[in-house]
Amino acid sequence: MARLLYPDAVIHTLTLHGQLDATGMEQNIRIVRQWQGMDFQTVFNCNFSELTAALCRSFAPESIIGYRPVPGGILRSPWARMGFRLGGMRGLTPLNLVDFWGHFADEPVPSESVNPVARRGGEGIGVVLAGRESRRSLPLPVLAQVVQTVHGLLDGPRIRLLGSRTEQPFARKLMRLLPSKLLDCVKDLSGKTDWSALIQAVAGLDVLITPDTGIMHLAAHLGTPVLAFFLSSAWCHETGPYGLGHHVWQATTHCAPCLESAPCPYQVRCLSCFQSGDFLRSLALVMGENQAVSSSSAGSQVWRSDLDGLGGRFDLLAGCDESHKQRNAVRAVLAEFLRLPSLPIDEAARLHSIRENLCPDSEWMLPPWRYA
Repeated sequence: MARLLYPDAVIHTLTLHGQLDATGMEQNIRIVRQWQGMDFQTVFNCNFSELTAALCRSFAPESIIGYRPVPGGILRSPWARMGFRLGGMRGLTPLNLVDFWGHFADEPVPSESVNPVARRGGEGIGVVLAGRESRRSLPLPVLAQVVQTVHGLLDGPRIRLLGSRTEQPFARKLMRLLPSKLLDCVKDLSGKTDWSALIQAVAGLDVLITPDTGIMHLAAHLGTPVLAFFLSSAWCHETGPYGLGHHVWQATTHCAPCLESAPCPYQVRCLSCFQSGDFLRSLALVMGENQAVSSSSAGSQVWRSDLDGLGGRFDLLAGCDESHKQRNAVRAVLAEFLRLPSLPIDEAARLHSIRENLCPDSEWMLPPWRYA
């Protein structure tokens, strides 16, 4: 996928997960030895793990940005430590992970150049059947209603069902839930696309209907408009589609966002907001490009993607966001920490309080991508 999306990049492929046989080990050793003979000016380690730390021992320590292996552990840069502190206050997190990784660089590309503005391409509707974690996906009866609603609003275009081989049973069940008159428009591509064919299937769509998935991020990269439905552990301010022209329906029960590795004690209560007439009405307003989506179902919000000097952000179209002022203040602190142009906030006192909680004095002394 990386080779297809970034043809000018050189990709070094390692076998690191699953059963590692002798051939995979020999390939890994060959690549690591190749690294050791190359002069890398900068190495960005974007994952806090023992595995990536071990790989980084192939490089000069002073060249490593992000997470640097040191005797006895892993040293995090001030910006990486900031990311961990944000992880402890997820409900207020205003930072897309694209920007967290991007700001490891001292001069990241402007946010508007990351992905193109999303526009309808005339190739119909794409439907991502499910995400990796079942709790983060819409139940098939709800998904069928969404597909039927969007199909009608777009005057009956083609529909492509997308997913891996494991989603093929979901595709068959979804088609049984759709009106028979829609089935002539449906093409089931689940389990039938390699990376190249998946890109072709997503590029040029009028809209992609999806939970928080990798295909969603592929669509944003290709300029395909996204209609995303976030619930359970999915939080649009962290992992929402990046760029302009996308919309997210975010469940906002008191327990959201949760930890996906922990069982839900509330029988996935956050699903209820997607099972009301208000939800489908807000969907119709967004699809009609109505700038005033006046209401959303209880326990949910409707967001439109946007950009600012820090990176990707979301603007509220419908629903109540009690954390709006705090989130804006956190965003302003992050911009200040990164030496970026100031972002507006509502109260200077709120900025001062959040700055003191997020930023120890020592971390204001050096640029955030260096090590204290």
